[in-house]
Amino acid sequence: MGSAARAEQMQFVSASVDGQRFVYADSGEGPLVVLFHGFPDLPTGWEETARALNAGGYRTVVPYLRGYHPGTIVPGRGYGGEEIAQDAVRLLDAIGADDAVLIGHDWGAAIAYRAAADTPERVRAICAVAIPHPRLIKPSPALLWRARHFVTLKLPTGPRLARSRDFAYIDALIRRWAPHWSGPERDDCLAEVKRAFADPVVLDAALAYYRDAKRGGVPTLSQPALVVGGTTDILDVSSFTRSPEVFDGPCEVLIAEGAGHWPHREAAALFHERLLTFLGGLS
Repeated sequence: MGSAARAEQMQFVSASVDGQRFVYADSGEGPLVVLFHGFPDLPTGWEETARALNAGGYRTVVPYLRGYHPGTIVPGRGYGGEEIAQDAVRLLDAIGADDAVLIGHDWGAAIAYRAAADTPERVRAICAVAIPHPRLIKPSPALLWRARHFVTLKLPTGPRLARSRDFAYIDALIRRWAPHWSGPERDDCLAEVKRAFADPVVLDAALAYYRDAKRGGVPTLSQPALVVGGTTDILDVSSFTRSPEVFDGPCEVLIAEGAGHWPHREAAALFHERLLTFLGGLS
């Protein structure tokens, strides 16, 4: 499905609370599942998953991460771990929900982990895609090289580098993080991100997640969890397979063979089957 068709499928609305405006797609009926996208991506990257969940009897809310839509930017509000976790709770307040299952990819996974730790009563379960629990990410020279974008995008030159030569750096990141991902879905993802990041205010906000990032801050979690990784991403597979070590509650692991940083899109059928089984097992 092309980007124009996805934009037509996903009808976005807005709601505000605590000075924060959220722009999100809301569809389906049933238990609430909130899906947070990552970098470089947009909420439209969850469109196929939202449809699968709606068909399975779940309501889905799919927001823009704060900063990825100009209407969501709050001057002076930072993008560190505590701040972005508060966005998950603010969103639930804005839509009048007591709690939800949180699904997150990349920075969206960071939001899910931190929100589950900070406000466990609001998070029924989590599904973290492409990012293991932070305690399982062990620094090494090899990882520092593979994750060098964390340094590059923090620098004052980050925005200029990201948008130079028609966002060639973003294209290179996608190729490096998901070397086997190709075709219209991948091309649409890049095109949509380029359109969003053409707004310098949005691009600066997206890179602020890197500037404000700090290590640590997430303890052992008690919620049921599904942790999803691929075998061609920049993180070692063992950082995903060891996930049960950092959950007191039940923790399942899905490794999508051959997938990179977007296993929920690169291996969508496998991901949706496992996700629906996981959700169906929640009390």
